Amino acid sequence: MRMLPFEKFAESFGNAIKPQMNMSIYSGDYECACGRSHRFDSNFTKLLAEGAMRVMIQCPVKSDFLTNVKIKTFMVFKFKGFESECGTELKTTEERQLVEVMTRVLAMNSRR
Repeated sequence: MRMLPFEKFAESFGNAIKPQMNMSIYSGDYECACGRSHRFDSNFTKLLAEGAMRVMIQCPVKSDFLTNVKIKTFMVFKFKGFESECGTELKTTEERQLVEVMTRVLAMNSRR
């Protein structure tokens, strides 16, 4: 998985919305930007944003790591696993604040 500066990571994700997909049908391991593998659990995994068949996941161990995870399917219905496309490490207070603002803005936009 390639690691990107936060700005490039955000650009690589594309259009983001508040997570709304029913993720309970997906389970499996994904490679995290922290360098470890984690088990995806829809009840405990923190999703920050959702895109076209991808999610932005915050590391459950080190919250400064974010991963862009693609949901792989066959014919849209059969889950084939997760593919970690890229990740980033939030290194500054400003980057952490940007992520916090982004999640708040996405939440506000979904209420309209």
